[in-house]
Amino acid sequence: MQVLVIGAGVIGLAVARTAAQAGHDVTVAEATGGIANGISSRNSEVIHAGLYYPTDSLRARHCVRGRRMLYAFCTSHGVPHRKCGKLVVATNPAELAKVETIHAQAQINEVEGTEMIGGNAARAMEGELFCIGALWSPETGIIDSHAFMRALWGELPNTGRAHELEGAPVARAIWRARARHV
Repeated sequence: MQVLVIGAGVIGLAVARTAAQAGHDVTVAEATGGIANGISSRNSEVIHAGLYYPTDSLRARHCVRGRRMLYAFCTSHGVPHRKCGKLVVATNPAELAKVETIHAQAQINEVEGTEMIGGNAARAMEGELFCIGALWSPETGIIDSHAFMRALWGELPNTGRAHELEGAPVARAIWRARARHV
């Protein structure tokens, strides 16, 4: 099957990689003249643990599983990343109640390793911090998103089925993809 993927950001490259690995003839159309030049190039580079998402939502289910898969991919492909963790802090009793609610949601979402800690424990982790309590999320991390996208792109030529159309508006990309297979 011929597959046209529009956009060479994180989503487009991940879709292209999956389609190529399934044996499809993949064309990646990117109007900016290369990979990782659009919205994906300006993301926060945070690997979210899945703390906040509503119970049984697609985000809750996919974030936790996707995070695990992302860490595995980064490790196996040499993509720079770090599981640095995150503190969600409370500076007063009302905030502490909200943070405890986030912790309860994280547990429902099956986020590993989260725990409520006191202000002294949080300060031991971040010396300049003032809080009365915090939620510790050890699974939160950071990633070099450009290296991640290069790793995804780097796997495409290995399949022998990926093609890149740089600087091509979608209509022209579709024309080129069809012309190549006539």
